[in-house]
Amino acid sequence: MSTFINTNLNENGIKGFIKHNPLISMYIIMFVVAWSVMVPQALYSQGILSASIPEFFEILIGWAPAIGAIIVSVVIAGRAGVRELLQRFLIWRVGLRWYLIGAFLLAAIILGGIGLHVLFGGVMPTIPAAEKPLWQTALIFLVFVLLGFLSNTEEVAWRGFALPRLQSRYGVLITALLITIPEVLLHLPLFWTNENPFFQTVGVYWFSAFSMAAVIVYIYVFNMTKGSLLIVTLLHASQNTWANLLSDNSLRPFQFTVILIWIIALALIAVTRGRLGYQPAEYSVEMMQA
Repeated sequence: MSTFINTNLNENGIKGFIKHNPLISMYIIMFVVAWSVMVPQALYSQGILSASIPEFFEILIGWAPAIGAIIVSVVIAGRAGVRELLQRFLIWRVGLRWYLIGAFLLAAIILGGIGLHVLFGGVMPTIPAAEKPLWQTALIFLVFVLLGFLSNTEEVAWRGFALPRLQSRYGVLITALLITIPEVLLHLPLFWTNENPFFQTVGVYWFSAFSMAAVIVYIYVFNMTKGSLLIVTLLHASQNTWANLLSDNSLRPFQFTVILIWIIALALIAVTRGRLGYQPAEYSVEMMQA
């Protein structure tokens, strides 16, 4: 009798909440795991805490999105849910152009932002990659992209788990906003972490503006590659890598980069009539459940 009651309470308690609110549950788990490291780091950086979090725990920041998505998938669909989520990494037959877009799109946008900055009277910023031989830049790029696949699992949560559910219910453009808001919030502690010059320089406003446009581009790439996590993860990993290789974290070039990615985002919205490549038939019933 007690076993039945405990099971029933469990179903109506945490498990029941997760099953009825999978997206909220994923966000809660993600934020708890990531912020358990990021918030103490920010407090230490501001001199509020006297001891820092051991560097080993920083891996939890990058793994938090996948931890949240996988835990919720297990609860609502068991192993089949996890398998369906992670199988999106095996969607690789998408055409060479999408691999090129995933690897080099953000490099073109960043360089375009630098070019506009100089064209309109700005001083040429330092480009770290320009100080290295081409082979060394290529090697650094490959290594950092690989590390991005291993250490940053944001795409598992944003595109793999949240996007199919949200765009089937609210449409693509509302979905872009609903993904951008928690994505920006997840990064908030970094703006108070002095050791991270990028976030300190660009500020919340410009980072949010970039994130909104980038989410639109990512949604388009995800939908056009039939839901490939492989390609959007490549895009995300290359974005972070090129930011380190091509940028010295100056604000004005980044502002022009934001303008360029917004031009691309608005063009995609216009050309696709706001659908961004979304085809409901491509998503299974399980993935579209709330």
